[in-house]
Amino acid sequence: MNLASVLEQFAIQPVTTELLGDTQNINHVISTAAGEKYILRQHQTASYSLAALESEMLWLHHLQQHGLEVQKPVALASGNFILEQASKRFSLLTWIEGTVLEEINETQAEMVGALLAKLHVIAQDFKAPIGFERLHYNIAYLEDTLNILRGIEWLEPDMPLLEQAMRKAQTAFMDGVTTWSLIHADLHAGNMIWHNEKVAIIDFDRCGFGPITFDIVTALGYLESEPREAFLRGYGTVQPLPKEFGQQRHLFTIAEWLTNLAFLAPRVQDREYVETIMLPGLREELPKKIAL
Repeated sequence: MNLASVLEQFAIQPVTTELLGDTQNINHVISTAAGEKYILRQHQTASYSLAALESEMLWLHHLQQHGLEVQKPVALASGNFILEQASKRFSLLTWIEGTVLEEINETQAEMVGALLAKLHVIAQDFKAPIGFERLHYNIAYLEDTLNILRGIEWLEPDMPLLEQAMRKAQTAFMDGVTTWSLIHADLHAGNMIWHNEKVAIIDFDRCGFGPITFDIVTALGYLESEPREAFLRGYGTVQPLPKEFGQQRHLFTIAEWLTNLAFLAPRVQDREYVETIMLPGLREELPKKIAL
């Protein structure tokens, strides 16, 4: 792959390039003579269509234009954001300096809650153009999640419980029951950058249309108890929590647990964690959630 020819299409002349490891896409950090830094992403084309990738960039551009702390996508001369070259697809984003934290304290959690609420506020006024295509976190998505779990042979003994739990969770994803929006859908510590007492959100690879409460609960799932309360306080400084949050939080928690299981269980490197830690926890906690 000739990175220089790819970057030329974005009107960027690199001085240095550095491959980033442990990422879903093939990512390079790009530095220029002017001191600017970018991240060049080579997308795994089997994961998303061209329209879905363009839509992710349009959504990022909209958020950035409305003052949210996110990466800015760089447009091509055509006005599009995704470059197709030699059967490969690329996008270029501005680099955000900072640190990814393994643990989040209460002050930081409150900031993240406010930032996610700002994202939801901006989403309310976003008018998706014709051809806009992103994931839909709906009943069909949860059914697809179940199908992934059904296809894993060593999960078979647990499937009756997992099926029962998911059926209960699906009731919260019905139209008219929950507040829908464009959501991040994967907000955890690894997707937050901390710099100069500020936080930025990165990695919108899984962004799509879904319940706001699902977005909130997904973020809460990565926090300890005290930072969770701080996160909710921060969210409330920008807008109230969705009206269904109190009564349906446990249902969205089930959905978050099982979608996370469907992501980890097929990965050979995560099987030990799933079998020794995750599944025992689900066997204990899912019946409690189902009973609520």
